Amino acid sequence: MRLHRVRLCNYRGVADCEVELPAQGITVIEGPNEVGKTSMLEGLDLVLTKMDSSGHRQVKSAQPVGRDVGPEVEIEMSTGPYRFIYRKRWLRRSETVLNVLTPQPEQLTGRAAHERVDEILAETLDGDLWEALWIEQGAELWLPGFDVPSLVAALDTAATGQDAADEDDDLWSRICEEHERYWTATGRPKRDRTARQAEVEGAQSEVSELTDQIDSIDRDAAEADRLARDKGRLEVALAQYRKQASDLSEQWHETEQVRNRVDYLTSANEAATLRRDSIASEQQRRRELVDELSSRAEKLEELDARALQSAPALAAAISHVEQTAAALEAAQTALSVAESEQRRANEDRDHLRNRIEVEQLSERHERIVEAEQKLRKADNVLESIKIDEGLLAQVEQAHLAVVSAEAAIASVETTALRDLSIEVNDEEVALAAGEARHTVVDEDVMLVIRNTAEIRVRAGTGSQSLAIQRRHAHQEFRRLCEAAGVADQPEARRAAQERKDAARHRQEALDTIARDLRDLTVDRLQGKIEGLTKRVNAYTAERPDDPPLPPDFETAKQVAAGKARTVDEKREEFDKCNQAATSASDALQQERVDESSLATMIKMAREAKAQAADALESARSARSDSAITSELAQAEKGACAALESLDEAETELSAADPKSLKARLRNAQDATQRASEDLRANEDRQQELRISLSVRGEGGLHTRHAEALVHLRHLEREHQRTEARAEAARLLHDTFSRRRQESRQRYRGPFKERIEELGRIVFNSSFSVEIDGDLSVARRTLDGDTLEVDQLSTGAREQIGVLCRLACAAMVSPDGGGAPVIIDDALGWSDPDRLERMGAAIASAGQRCQVIILTCTPGRYAHIGNATTVRLPSDE
Repeated sequence: MRLHRVRLCNYRGVADCEVELPAQGITVIEGPNEVGKTSMLEGLDLVLTKMDSSGHRQVKSAQPVGRDVGPEVEIEMSTGPYRFIYRKRWLRRSETVLNVLTPQPEQLTGRAAHERVDEILAETLDGDLWEALWIEQGAELWLPGFDVPSLVAALDTAATGQDAADEDDDLWSRICEEHERYWTATGRPKRDRTARQAEVEGAQSEVSELTDQIDSIDRDAAEADRLARDKGRLEVALAQYRKQASDLSEQWHETEQVRNRVDYLTSANEAATLRRDSIASEQQRRRELVDELSSRAEKLEELDARALQSAPALAAAISHVEQTAAALEAAQTALSVAESEQRRANEDRDHLRNRIEVEQLSERHERIVEAEQKLRKADNVLESIKIDEGLLAQVEQAHLAVVSAEAAIASVETTALRDLSIEVNDEEVALAAGEARHTVVDEDVMLVIRNTAEIRVRAGTGSQSLAIQRRHAHQEFRRLCEAAGVADQPEARRAAQERKDAARHRQEALDTIARDLRDLTVDRLQGKIEGLTKRVNAYTAERPDDPPLPPDFETAKQVAAGKARTVDEKREEFDKCNQAATSASDALQQERVDESSLATMIKMAREAKAQAADALESARSARSDSAITSELAQAEKGACAALESLDEAETELSAADPKSLKARLRNAQDATQRASEDLRANEDRQQELRISLSVRGEGGLHTRHAEALVHLRHLEREHQRTEARAEAARLLHDTFSRRRQESRQRYRGPFKERIEELGRIVFNSSFSVEIDGDLSVARRTLDGDTLEVDQLSTGAREQIGVLCRLACAAMVSPDGGGAPVIIDDALGWSDPDRLERMGAAIASAGQRCQVIILTCTPGRYAHIGNATTVRLPSDE
């Protein structure tokens, strides 16, 4: 099916808009929102489905708002052999006009035009495919199933190379229509069948009383008529069956003779084959005896040669054992001497180390004793001096306050120019020449120089408060000095420094004690010194003078190290000698075992050779080698002749097809018997019916109820025929459905390949899909990762949905078949790179089908290289 032209007039906001579409390839219809792109698709659906008299909601919504006009849609399309122009107008001056251009011109209007288009579409268009290839704007994303007749036909052609799908689809459609006439979707009888059953039961109830009296007579009469008609047919059939059975029986007899000959020749062939195989087996055994004798002789020769070679090796092994034993004894002696010298060197080294350790421990002990004395002295100082840094700061602050107070108050300084005596506030003070007396004026002061002057110094108004401050400062200073145990500020500084030095000396003493004691106590350190001293003295007294003691520890270490290296060398030499002696002993033991084993093997080999020679001689005495060869040639010739005869007989038997012949003969015999029985039953029944009818008669009952009885029989016959047809339709539907399910398995391959061909353009070369039973995509694999379709992103599902429709359309569209792919502004979830690849895939599919794209975003489909662009005007 192809769309060539769509025209809208007075359709919603579209006054008049017409778009022409090429029959093949891609058409992109561009335009802004609300310009009428989606209205074209709605109008296309409306013109094909709704009559011009329809008042459907969809029809009413197409009428322009505020205008008294009827929406109008005109399309030009081709489907199958038909090409036609179809126009409809609804609501106002409703009209339907059909102009069929090919294959035969037709012009129809009104309902006839609508019904004619329905007939053409039903004949040529796959409605399910038409719906599946649409992608509507704003619709929910979904991946359709493509179990539709058009695609199945194309896939069947691709899978089998035979274009028989149209006939199958037509037959399947008729089977489904027939099945739907009698059965619901759940497999229950339809309402008209149950209603017909109820109608039959009602008629039976209505005439039951009178029918009880006359239906027996009517049935008998009807049966008598039927039996009379069937008798002639049965007689003819019986004669035919008898002749057929006779002919087939004669053929079967001839076939049995051939079968007997085949059985005989089979037995003869088996006997000849058995004799040939028996002689061939005997010949093979003869060869095996000859080969065994030869092998035994070679084995014996080999063992004798090995026995001659083994004697010198045994003597050499004994000599080697004696040499290695002597070397091992010498190495043992040298190792013992070296180990004794090493022990002496190690003891000297340890003795000198102990002497050094005694000296070091003693020095540590002396430092600890000195530090403990220093610690006790520092503790005594810290205990006797109370002042610390904090108290010193307070004393100095108080002293500063006293100095400040005295500086603030007025004072009188008297300096004697010669020795004299003065009175200060009635206190006599003697001053030497040049001596000065400082007097604070915190109250009135009277100075009297005898016989010379009397001086009164009066205190000012603020002097009293300054005097109070001065007294307080002196009191606080004296209090702090008493607390610190000092007389004045310099003594406080000296005491604080002495305490600080004592704390430092105390910490140094503690550090010295901790450093020298480490993990010991003083008593344990003293005990360790005494123990080491005893060991040093004891070793000095007990050690012999030769060899002499090394002069110092380092020399002793070097001597001990040298002795250790000597011991290692002697031990390594001993180990080598021991290993050599062990290896020599093992080799000697192995030579003796090998000699014994070789003698046993030679004895067994001689016995085996003699047994093989006896067996071969015994066999040849029974039958010579030449006799066996001659008999085998004759047996092979006889077996070939028997097999050739058997093949000829089996070919003749196969041509006779005994299984089919037997089935036909049995069927002919059964048919003859059944026809004979049916004929006898027919004659007997006719006789019974004639007697019964002559005795009973009709009695006038049929006249009163003839119409009711005829009506009842008519309903019963119709009901029986309907039920028979319903059962046949169900059986045929189920059988054909199973056949379609089986054949559908081979449809998936071509469809899967076409989807993957397009998908690899969009994704990459690793793209593949899995197709389920209704030919929809179930899973996608990309870069080795397989996901269910529901697990994919929105963009990926939308892209695969478009690719599936393109693949389907490309397969069903050759020669103008199938239906166009219609995409209403899809791919909104795709990134720029994926849009570019989708453009290439759409362009590839568009070479084999018609693709119509409607969009308000021109850039989205700019990558489709071979597209035809149609731009709609912006003002509707």
